[in-house]
Amino acid sequence: MGHAPENYQDVDLLPYEDTALALLEGHLVRARHHTRLLDHEKASIRTQGLRLLDAQLVNDRLDQAHALGYLTVQERERLQTVNETVSGQRGRSRREGQVCLTLSAAPQIHHIHAIHRLLTYWGGEAIYWQHCEGSPALATKLRNLGASSVVTALLDLAAPGQERSSIFPSLVHVFVGKALGHEPADADVFYKSPIPPQRIESILSPGDVAYDRFPDLPRS
Repeated sequence: MGHAPENYQDVDLLPYEDTALALLEGHLVRARHHTRLLDHEKASIRTQGLRLLDAQLVNDRLDQAHALGYLTVQERERLQTVNETVSGQRGRSRREGQVCLTLSAAPQIHHIHAIHRLLTYWGGEAIYWQHCEGSPALATKLRNLGASSVVTALLDLAAPGQERSSIFPSLVHVFVGKALGHEPADADVFYKSPIPPQRIESILSPGDVAYDRFPDLPRS
């Protein structure tokens, strides 16, 4: 029998976060980045890794998609001028300067709603967020670009000198939840360093056996 999250998430465990991170020194932690990718973007991640989100990354993706015929000139210009890396258009959640991942496969099983849009609209939240509700034609286009993709990466959460990543709930809460038998015991990781290609373990999309074992994930 599992334990409800409130049985450990409301406990004041934050003073032990440094201790939990110290246990990970010298170890890599598997995490998952949920997104939608074109074929050339999968190839780029395999050779270059995952970059931190910034305006340059957004513009590079849009320019490449246009050059390969996926976006018209008008669509590219609209997405370049209206996205969450443009000054004055950022939402309440700051997304730049990080890679967003989850610590387990739990969202693929228990909380598919939390990652559904990430897997349904191309470009990531920075690109699609301001268009999936208010721009029907552009939203339809973004839903038809690329394939739902789960990128599994190996993270060093305790590297000396590395900017500390944000983890919600805290790592120690995840450890305690798992020890108590709670499922899912998961957290969002906002990783503050680029992830090199040698730490990209896999990129899975519909048709891959390891992706298809989660029947509730998008099929395209």
